Amino acid sequence: MRNNYLVTSVLLSINISVYIVLNILAWNGIEIDSFVKAYIGFDPQAFHGAYWKHVTAIFVHVEFHHIFGNSLGILAFGTLSERYFGKRIYILVYIISGLLAQTYDLALFCGVDLLIDVNNCDMGAGNSVFGASTSIWGLIGALLVYSIAHKKDLLGSSIRSTLLYVPLIAIYIVGTFMSHGLFKENLLDVLWGFGPHSYGFMEHGHGGGFIIGVILGLLIMTLRLNKYSYR
Repeated sequence: MRNNYLVTSVLLSINISVYIVLNILAWNGIEIDSFVKAYIGFDPQAFHGAYWKHVTAIFVHVEFHHIFGNSLGILAFGTLSERYFGKRIYILVYIISGLLAQTYDLALFCGVDLLIDVNNCDMGAGNSVFGASTSIWGLIGALLVYSIAHKKDLLGSSIRSTLLYVPLIAIYIVGTFMSHGLFKENLLDVLWGFGPHSYGFMEHGHGGGFIIGVILGLLIMTLRLNKYSYR
């Protein structure tokens, strides 16, 4: 990638590689949803011995539209984060947002049962939390804080930059909200999910990632004095 977007390139490579491996397993007869839940997807077992699931889940994708959409998100918001935050801060925001947003998602679903007894929180057969979107929405939250704090247009004035980023950003954000019922549900249900069959943005890891990203962005802006450079 131009400008040496090493971290973004590595994250894309890991996510796509895991997707390919999982689909190879599926082609060889393994029931992939059950495999993900048992070994690498985030579920209550992550708090009761299977601690590696906190990390592995943020690199897992099973369906093509999932890996495609999140690859666009990493490409857009990852390169912007790497440009403005630098590699180390970018990695920290990505990982911390992913880890904490998964817990946020599960905590809203399970409540205190999550920490008391793993058997009290049943997500259903084959169901677990996974995907890079929690991390990506963390980047979005941090970038939003950065742009407001610096009164900066992250895309710059370049027509080429605008033509590259605007479609990617629009596709990713609209796609996320469509997964929460945009164009089908009313706005309140899209944002929170008050309806019996709706699953709103803020009660999902997406909203959790965004909140955590905003908090991390505020922390970065507070600690980042002009004499320090993370580039």
